[in-house]
Amino acid sequence: MYLSSDIILELESISPDGIYSLAKIEWWLLKYSDEYKRIRKEESKHFLHSSNGDWVKLPDYIESRTPNEKFIHIYEELNEVSEYHQHEEYFRQEMAIYKEIRNSPDKVREWLAKNEYLGTEKYFMFSMDYFGDEDEMENEIHLQVNFSEDNQRVIFVDRSDFKYTIEFTNTFNNLYWEMLEKLNLKKLN
Repeated sequence: MYLSSDIILELESISPDGIYSLAKIEWWLLKYSDEYKRIRKEESKHFLHSSNGDWVKLPDYIESRTPNEKFIHIYEELNEVSEYHQHEEYFRQEMAIYKEIRNSPDKVREWLAKNEYLGTEKYFMFSMDYFGDEDEMENEIHLQVNFSEDNQRVIFVDRSDFKYTIEFTNTFNNLYWEMLEKLNLKKLN
């Protein structure tokens, strides 16, 4: 059993320059996955109140976060970063396809329709979540991970680990929303 504060310190120590590779983040997530599950189960009992025989979860307050709660939030944020990386290889392939068809409007429209779910649902907030806005994604800055439980803690994830995710989301957003407006549609599919 680990102390949550020690786990967080270990996370900070795996990147002396403040830029985290996805491999190091995933190593940390794997190393502490059992601890996360144990603490998550333990913490789920907090803020429960019985009302007429039903259990109701009361809101938790950021100011009253325990080290365990901070660990949970950090773990979940980094896990979300890892989940965003799951389509990196797919995006590499899709960008190769796009580069071959980019001069054919009909094929570009088919490509956009094929990727509509990923672009408009799953990865819609990617640029806002990690770059602040889409224009920043084009700059050579790293993904910025902020933690809601701790405004002082910020880590940067090496953008090269997300090369094709960045390229795909940027390309998709630039083309898709313009096409919808031009065709006066709400969705392609």
